[in-house]
Amino acid sequence: MLHKKNLLWLALVVAGGAQAQGDQRLSDLQVTANRLPQSQSDVLASTTVIDRDDIERSQAGSIIDLLQGRAGIEIAQSGPPGTLSSLFMRGTESDHSLVLVDGVRINSATSGGTSLEMLPLEAIERIEIVRGPRAAAYGADAIGGVIQVFTRRGAATGTQGGLKASAGSDSTQRQSAWVATGDDDTRLNASLFHRDGDGFNATQADDSGERDGFERAGAQLGLSHRFNDDVEVSVNALRQNFEGEYDNCYPAGAFTPTQDCVTKGYLQSFGGQLDVQLQPDWQMSITAGHFDEQREERYAGERQSLIESHRDEVGLQHRFTRDNGVDVLGIDYRHDSVDFDSASPYAGDYVRDSRENIGIYAMMQRTYGAHEVSGSLRHDDDSLFGDETTGSLGYAYRLTPYQRLGASVSTAYKAPNLIDLYGPYGTNPDLDAETAENLEAFWAYERDGWQGRVTVFDNRIDDLIGYDPMTSIPYNVDEARIRGVEISGGWHGEKLSTNLALTFQDPEVRRWSDSYAGIEKGDRLLQRANRFARWDVDYQVFPDWSVGTTLNVSGDRIAYGGGTTAGYGVVDLRTAWQVTSMIELSAKVENAFDKGYQLVDGYNTQDRYVEGGVTLRF
Repeated sequence: MLHKKNLLWLALVVAGGAQAQGDQRLSDLQVTANRLPQSQSDVLASTTVIDRDDIERSQAGSIIDLLQGRAGIEIAQSGPPGTLSSLFMRGTESDHSLVLVDGVRINSATSGGTSLEMLPLEAIERIEIVRGPRAAAYGADAIGGVIQVFTRRGAATGTQGGLKASAGSDSTQRQSAWVATGDDDTRLNASLFHRDGDGFNATQADDSGERDGFERAGAQLGLSHRFNDDVEVSVNALRQNFEGEYDNCYPAGAFTPTQDCVTKGYLQSFGGQLDVQLQPDWQMSITAGHFDEQREERYAGERQSLIESHRDEVGLQHRFTRDNGVDVLGIDYRHDSVDFDSASPYAGDYVRDSRENIGIYAMMQRTYGAHEVSGSLRHDDDSLFGDETTGSLGYAYRLTPYQRLGASVSTAYKAPNLIDLYGPYGTNPDLDAETAENLEAFWAYERDGWQGRVTVFDNRIDDLIGYDPMTSIPYNVDEARIRGVEISGGWHGEKLSTNLALTFQDPEVRRWSDSYAGIEKGDRLLQRANRFARWDVDYQVFPDWSVGTTLNVSGDRIAYGGGTTAGYGVVDLRTAWQVTSMIELSAKVENAFDKGYQLVDGYNTQDRYVEGGVTLRF
């Protein structure tokens, strides 16, 4: 483990005046659905917005805890905080969802997955989740959906600040500090964060009783400046260092596993945007971003491998505002590269360690009275596998000022990962892209603090990449069909706030390779439940005291390697007391009933966990 530090960082916090929860929901801007700012109530896609108030009220320990069980979202983690996690959105694969930080892709250039466990909640202002294919806006990877994370922003005027420190079970400590300052033209925000703990034993096979600890530390910075009424520039940076212990790894040349496994490294992203108002109805945006992820694996004290993933991207977008909608034209460029080193005698080098992609896209949105129409078209040219064209078309009818009915059709694709095409192990440079066709329909309601949405979807995925169990060589043979219903809604009143999300899905195999003995048409895709739900309830008992609870429920899943991982139900409890206008005390109990369950077969999860903290705001 990294050297443990007992830190208290003192700085200033964004306290800002927040609107009432119900009013804020109506005015949220949803920028990820169609790659342009829209009111959340006008977006045809199925979306969820989690703002800073939601994050603080939930007292979630990680972004994994915050997202788990939301409509369409399942997350599996192989052990304590800091260990590998996998995101499954609407039953698609773990590399079928695009994750952005301030508009910058953070999906790995090797595996295509995302290290969600590395994203610090302390640095996040808002999370926007868009379910369903969005490839026509963003290109490859967005088969299941898009998650965009926005780092914290500076206040419009004045200076605010704060500090938070907490301690919990398993010698867990957490400290964070943040500062916001600015005027009408210039805004600055910065934050620091640190978390460490002894964790718990990662695997059931390890009977030594040892704990697998973790440590994370990092910083975030945001700066924006408006030169005049027509020109504004902003930059954002995020860095997180991490180290975590886990079990069951094989040192180079060994035939038996060791439980002394350590992963360490960092994740960082940098982004910038220039907005220019060329005409009253014509805005131009230029964006640029850079992403790095490094992972070093040490087995029994010896370095096993070091892998680095890098990405540079730039984009140009023109937005034309119409009387009844908006048109968008854009082009973007992306370059991915990988550096790899391994002590394994069976590992080779990447035959090709980089790729680039150029995408051109157009989008439109129109409102004709009670009718709403949206459409998008995109063409991508990938240097490794060629061209791909995707599109989407959506329609909604406003039954009343508070109700809408709508439907959409969209296509998406997933370019093969570098590790599958040219990696150090079993590879296949002839892989085709995975492609998807999605149909969905919805009913939505929003009035006087009430919200509700029912979405029915049918996603067919062709050329799924499978792996030969004997050689681990990937190939295109598989097909899947994922049908489901998402039901979400809630009430946000003066004292009571409640949100419920239910997901019923059937992620089934349609065609599978004969080399996978025992897997047949109609079988469920691995590691995905047919049904799961999340229920959040918060109540303001007194003006200065609140209580809340979260219930996460999931059905069983088919485990990797066969067998079934049992379903579970977990209850978290929380409370907060605003002692003064500057001081808040908080406490939570995760897994309050000490439920024994698994997210991944053979890997342990957190037993009952207790934490208390104090927040200073001024």
